[in-house]
Amino acid sequence: MPSITLNLPYDLNEQQWRVVNRVFEEMDGWVGVSENDNIPQWYGTNSSPMYVWASVEPSGLLIDGNLNNAHWTGWISVLCARLSLALQIEVRDAEM
Repeated sequence: MPSITLNLPYDLNEQQWRVVNRVFEEMDGWVGVSENDNIPQWYGTNSSPMYVWASVEPSGLLIDGNLNNAHWTGWISVLCARLSLALQIEVRDAEM
């Protein structure tokens, strides 16, 4: 199960979070925000065969999921590129 923490700060302002949410909604596989825990989800829930979810953590934006490696790499690459363009900051793996 792949997982990555992006260098997206948890303390973005309200306008920046609106931008992030818009990018989330434009990503392939968008399902919506879970009513139970307010977690953005793509492709399905964590009980589905294929899923991705995101969580804001003090260390950054945690993205976790169950996709094959090629799909995961492509999806994360697109997410980082779109967030970087929309926010005008470099969004990447926080461990780089």
